[in-house]
Amino acid sequence: MVDKNKIAIITTVASFKLYTKTATLFPKGTTKIVIDGTQGMYGIDSIHYMFRKLKNKGFEWIIMADEDIFFYDSELIFDLIQHMKSNDLDICGVRDGGMIGHRNNNPEAINTFFSVLNFKKIAEKYDQKEIMTYQRYFPNLYQDKDYAALPYKYDVASLKEPYYCFYFWAHHKGYKFLYLDTINPVGEDAIGNIILLPNGQKIAFHSWYARAYEVYEDQTLRIGGFLKDFKINDMTVDWATVTVMKDNLHNWKKRFRKIIKKLIRTS
Repeated sequence: MVDKNKIAIITTVASFKLYTKTATLFPKGTTKIVIDGTQGMYGIDSIHYMFRKLKNKGFEWIIMADEDIFFYDSELIFDLIQHMKSNDLDICGVRDGGMIGHRNNNPEAINTFFSVLNFKKIAEKYDQKEIMTYQRYFPNLYQDKDYAALPYKYDVASLKEPYYCFYFWAHHKGYKFLYLDTINPVGEDAIGNIILLPNGQKIAFHSWYARAYEVYEDQTLRIGGFLKDFKINDMTVDWATVTVMKDNLHNWKKRFRKIIKKLIRTS
């Protein structure tokens, strides 16, 4: 059986106003953790930060879910994790190429809007410096792969997202992947996608454009419609149940790295 106490659901939050509503749908019994992404922390930096901060905290499974994830039935997440445990699977999520109309990127990398990790197992080998060397094209990763069933375009050479290196590294370390199917478009909405479990059940809807919520009118109205559809427009998460983490030095470290790179290029 899945031990809920050893599962954390982590969101790198760009829009706290959206998170405070959608987090009310997150699975009960798990630890809710927020990484403050409002000052530029996201992607691979967020993944590295997560592993540094949580490695020795006793978590066995990590669910990465953005604040624009709307769970239909969050209890299904435990069925998914049990399925992964029973089948010795370590990482799952939706491909970032070939599965969603507006994501025509790498079919072997997972988009981090929703990804489940066997955190305990992966943390044993996690090496930040090594992982950063994997942001490159690996021809052998795509050999003997049949992508004919993918409904949309893809690009096996795509390095669009800097966090791809984490998933490429995991492939080369022998971690086993479960690629989830998804539905896109959803009704008249061409952007959003529905995440499916291996048995075809709908677990969550992903709206995209969380950063645009209450910034741009069109996406605010669009996402606001989903909040009403899921009946959470007037709900707010109990912040006493949420742990918020913030790397206050992130921007300084980022600027420092840019300066060093510039010096190296000009030397």
